[in-house]
Amino acid sequence: MKYSIIHTALSGCPRFVRGICCLFCVLLVMTACQEKIEHGGKTPLVQVGNSFLYQEDLVQSLPYGISGADSVEFVRDFIRKWIEEQVLYEKAEHNVRGDERIERMIKEYRRTLVMNDYEHMLLQQNMESELSEDELQKYYSENKQLFILEEPVIRGVFIKAPIASPGLKDLKKWYKDSSDEALEQMEKYAFRNAVIYDYFYEHWVPVSELEGKVIVNLAELSADLDKHRNIEVADGEYCYLLHIEEYVKMGDAKPYDLARPEIIDLLANSRKVEFMDKVKNDLYNQSMEMGRIKYYHNETMQTVGDTVRNADSNAAGSTR
Repeated sequence: MKYSIIHTALSGCPRFVRGICCLFCVLLVMTACQEKIEHGGKTPLVQVGNSFLYQEDLVQSLPYGISGADSVEFVRDFIRKWIEEQVLYEKAEHNVRGDERIERMIKEYRRTLVMNDYEHMLLQQNMESELSEDELQKYYSENKQLFILEEPVIRGVFIKAPIASPGLKDLKKWYKDSSDEALEQMEKYAFRNAVIYDYFYEHWVPVSELEGKVIVNLAELSADLDKHRNIEVADGEYCYLLHIEEYVKMGDAKPYDLARPEIIDLLANSRKVEFMDKVKNDLYNQSMEMGRIKYYHNETMQTVGDTVRNADSNAAGSTR
């Protein structure tokens, strides 16, 4: 299916693209006896200079689920962009050939990639142990000032039910009660009659997530939510019931459950930094013991020291 899409797209490509493909075929025939090009079992579609775009690579680039006219258009654009990039690169390479700055950047980039890959491998091999719950809670208790709420959070339950629902009077009693019996009755009622039923006793919810559900401006009540643990309002059609079992105001420390993911990231990153610092320090010491590191104290270091002292003296003189 994907290959037929590519063939269809090629047939509708701009004239210059088709011309390149035809020229490529002619060249293949003309040079068949002179030079055999190895494509590794792949099917070439377009050649620009010594670069090839293969049918198999193009297939892998097709977005999942694409079909019809969209797929044909995608293939045409892909081929056109590939050709443009190749000819632009050839032109750029010709004009910056021998540029030491580019070569230096390539070496530095490769150096960074190699070191990052090696660090990643070391961390995977040596950071298997998980952080214990005791470690996490200890860090939380000692660093609560790092985890400050930017808005109030609550635990509780919210229900939106039609005013005409039978037994609404009982629901207004159950939603305030956190007992298992009241919860069971409330859930049965909500599944039959409620338009919205959000039970969040077991996780914290920012007040902003309830905006738009309750016809009360919770932002205005946020400073006094601790006093308004049960909010009941109604419009002409629905009754809105919000029970706040627990509340933490803006500016206070986040509850441990909310801060826990951040603590894990902080401690894990700290472990990684400490581990890599140790690896670098060990490599440094080993290289020193093997005599692979040499300080030119008598010449280079002396010159550096003199340069620094002269700079300091000149700076001091200019301020007088």
